[in-house]
Amino acid sequence: MPNDADTVARFYEYSKIDERLTNRVSSDYRNIARRFLKASSGMISRETVRAYLTSYIGKAPKTYNNQLDGLRAFIERFLRRPDLMDGFKKAHQSNNYEPELPTKEQLKKGFNALSDDRERAIYLFYPTAGLRNREALELTKNDIDFELRSVKSKHDTRTKKGGITFYNEECETYLKRYLASRTDNSDKVFRIGYRQFLRIWDKASKASGFRITPQVLRRWHSTELGELMVPDRFVDVFQGRAPRSVLAKHYTGKGLETLEKAYEKADLKVLG
Repeated sequence: MPNDADTVARFYEYSKIDERLTNRVSSDYRNIARRFLKASSGMISRETVRAYLTSYIGKAPKTYNNQLDGLRAFIERFLRRPDLMDGFKKAHQSNNYEPELPTKEQLKKGFNALSDDRERAIYLFYPTAGLRNREALELTKNDIDFELRSVKSKHDTRTKKGGITFYNEECETYLKRYLASRTDNSDKVFRIGYRQFLRIWDKASKASGFRITPQVLRRWHSTELGELMVPDRFVDVFQGRAPRSVLAKHYTGKGLETLEKAYEKADLKVLG
């Protein structure tokens, strides 16, 4: 290929504009295309695709599948060469297991290791609201009704959408303190750099003896609500898994009131 850098740049624009992928997914796909072209010295064929994917055989199925998705977008759809990708199958991802989750005692130890109200607010937001990692970080103040403690995420991609959820009084205490302490004019709910964000989970994990991450806390939220007898249909709304038609019914009025009552009745606690 005469100019790999130019091709990758055009692929990035194609991903964002033609396929309407998020900036994050477009960036991930761009990086996959860049790595592939470097590994193959710019040669695109079934053999170079196979050689590239072979280097990911020993990785986790999800990692392999992400690479395959990126190559499909780049070669099959952007370069319009579906013949080169025909026959490559995704790795099997088994769902027949129960992931280990932290105990409340471990969650408390993780919380107690944190340094300030910003860290504590972020830490408690994930297990009480159940949002995805970036979904929470992208929230603006307009997405939250601070009186109801309700959160209406605008997250909306081809495969994932935002839900309508709530956070509890434990989280409210630290969130209010954190927001009141800020002097900036940003509309973002959480203002934090990537390295500072990672340090939250490193400190909590080290103190608790359990690898605590936003993804783990999202699973904890779902499991804990189930044990508190919250119907699955409400948990699906809280976590953004319900159909858009269902989410629309709960966005305002009686629907939102029903969700609030279900959440409050569960009395979800992390520290208590």
